[in-house]
Amino acid sequence: MDWEALFSASSNKLMAELAECRAALEHRGLKGTANEATLAEALRVYLPGSIEVCTGEVIDSNGGRSQQADILLFDGATAPRFFSQDNINVLPVEAVYAAIEVKTYLNKQAIEEAFKNMKAFKQLDKSAFHPNRATTDKLLYGMPSQHWPVQFFIFAYESDSLETVLNHVKRLNASQPIHQQIDLVCILDKGLILNVGPEGLQPIPMPDTNLIAKPSSKALLTFYALLIHLYGQASNEPIFMAAYLKHIQH
Repeated sequence: MDWEALFSASSNKLMAELAECRAALEHRGLKGTANEATLAEALRVYLPGSIEVCTGEVIDSNGGRSQQADILLFDGATAPRFFSQDNINVLPVEAVYAAIEVKTYLNKQAIEEAFKNMKAFKQLDKSAFHPNRATTDKLLYGMPSQHWPVQFFIFAYESDSLETVLNHVKRLNASQPIHQQIDLVCILDKGLILNVGPEGLQPIPMPDTNLIAKPSSKALLTFYALLIHLYGQASNEPIFMAAYLKHIQH
């Protein structure tokens, strides 16, 4: 099978649907919703079946809450829903792998908005797992962890120049520890802002990587390949729901 041709066709389909939305819809919010749904469906088709896709919010056992996430990637096998209607869910952070913010056009203001949402998302406390359960150590961001840390990606259909986007992301990320940064940016019509190190392209920052702008006509293929590389390693543990029950008032 010609994977490059397949994803080139998928990329072209996404761009065609963007053009259709522009022609058919006047309201900016409706356009954004349509774009999010288009990407979510593409990811749902190609990601492993163990990873589910939805939109919604994420909460932690201390009462913390994220902003609404355009797309959430989560472990369907371990994810109780605190709310579920159509494709909108409220999920415990312990079941969530990543959030993807979808932008029709990515500029300084949009990057800063996404950065604010990323901070709220990555500051959630992901610790309500059953104690004394056997776990497999994960090594992400150069730090060992018993549980999978969350990622935050931006997907844009169009943007300012790649160098401009890179400079904005670098400036904002510099204020954050390595595991609380924007991990990766995919811009469908230009390329990617991503991490590169001795082992090549990486989906998340590591101590030996640098953030670069990579022009590419195959941005969607690269984005998908990096997600598969990352989440092919992902695993989750049963959630200790008693930690959430402490917020229920009697």
